[in-house]
Amino acid sequence: MKMKRMWGLLLVAVALVMGGCTKENDEPAPAPTFAWTTDMTADTPVFVVPDTKVEMAYAAEHVQTVTVEALPSGWSVSVDQNARKIELSATADATTNATLKLTVAGAGEQTLSQSVKLYCLNNFDNPAGVFVLNEGNMTTENGSLTWISPEGYVLADAYKAVNGTELGNVAQDMAFYGGKIYIISQNGNKNPNGTVFENDGMLVVADAHTLKRTAAFTNDDLEGLDWPTHIAVLDEQHLYIRDNAGIYRFDPTTKALTFVSGSDGAPKSRFVTMDGKAYTFKSGYFSKLLELSTESDAVKSISFPYSVPCMINRVLGIQGADDGRMWVMTSTSTTVGSGQIAIGKFNLTDRTMIQRRIGVEPGVGSSGEAFAAYGNNLYYADGVTLYCLPFDESEDLKADSGLEAEQWLVDLSGLDKNAGIRYNGLGVHPRSGRVYINTIKSYALFGQNQIWGFDFDTSAEAPAVKYENYTHFPAGFYFPVGRQ
Repeated sequence: MKMKRMWGLLLVAVALVMGGCTKENDEPAPAPTFAWTTDMTADTPVFVVPDTKVEMAYAAEHVQTVTVEALPSGWSVSVDQNARKIELSATADATTNATLKLTVAGAGEQTLSQSVKLYCLNNFDNPAGVFVLNEGNMTTENGSLTWISPEGYVLADAYKAVNGTELGNVAQDMAFYGGKIYIISQNGNKNPNGTVFENDGMLVVADAHTLKRTAAFTNDDLEGLDWPTHIAVLDEQHLYIRDNAGIYRFDPTTKALTFVSGSDGAPKSRFVTMDGKAYTFKSGYFSKLLELSTESDAVKSISFPYSVPCMINRVLGIQGADDGRMWVMTSTSTTVGSGQIAIGKFNLTDRTMIQRRIGVEPGVGSSGEAFAAYGNNLYYADGVTLYCLPFDESEDLKADSGLEAEQWLVDLSGLDKNAGIRYNGLGVHPRSGRVYINTIKSYALFGQNQIWGFDFDTSAEAPAVKYENYTHFPAGFYFPVGRQ
């Protein structure tokens, strides 16, 4: 009996031990964890420059495998679990949009999934895109080129992302011609205080499709220019650059600068390029257009009519109209802030003009953009308040009819208290009609800024898009012209 009792106790003990072991072995394995250590935001994809490797680092625990799905044509991806990173690359002809899908597996059947949007920077000439050229801070930084993709993604400095170098100090204007982009800066690699900057110089030429630099001209190459501000391109040998003296023609092949006769005192305003010619203007009691062509290194003067309801004693700005005529914003006074302001549609052939008055004098800014046109809708701003004039060409209407037609659209400061100053001009996308405006909180707090995009046919109470804190003293908006 004692022996049986002892065996019984022994069996119970073994059972307890076995039970304890089984319970311990049945404890679930810890769940795998995975987190990106490379900075990424939910609303912005990972941008990949063609033929450039991108590394995405991560932290992980209790992970046995990290696997990724195959990417579309032109994309390559690999996982290095020892280094805890994923390497990406894309070719120039890769699919622009892609999604990286990965699976993280732990012990047993425990898994978790991650998805990351990818974007190949291989197409900058899509007409649905938008460029914002930034001056940069004159005393501390170079210019930059913000890009808004057709999908609405924002890349703060597309030029630097592609080239690894920067634009000149105080970038001012850019032009499209022959599949290239021409960007002029005021100071190039040295500002008036003598500060030397490391950048690509005063004039940069880039491929419009890839944004890769194809040529660059330093301050020494353009010696003689005094604070250049605006550029127009008629062909490879006829680049027109406006500075404090007037307009020069620059031939990149010979690096020759030739002053254009009759252009002295040309205003700080964007050129209008139409039908193979470039236009600017002169203000005064005999205001006129200045026409530049490849036929001569002298301007052709085109006078405005004298018998108009609102005399033209000052020109605020010009824009090309869809029908080949010219939009001209003018004042009856030579003094800023006084006189009657009018918008006219000017026929360059017979020199006739239809005028409509407006109730405010728009601020021009350093970019020289007083207004923007989309069809017969003219958009302009007084401070951060936007207006629209639907231009009626009826011959029987008086100029004052514009005052009745003028539409108040929106006060941006009422939508965002940080929209304190409109910095430079506004732009209208030539295809969608979306109106873009740049604002900053103040000159001291320019890092707090907004890019607004309004579809006013839909709503004037809320923007269709709004991007914050991307710009650095924006010079203006530019819209790709597509493959040429």
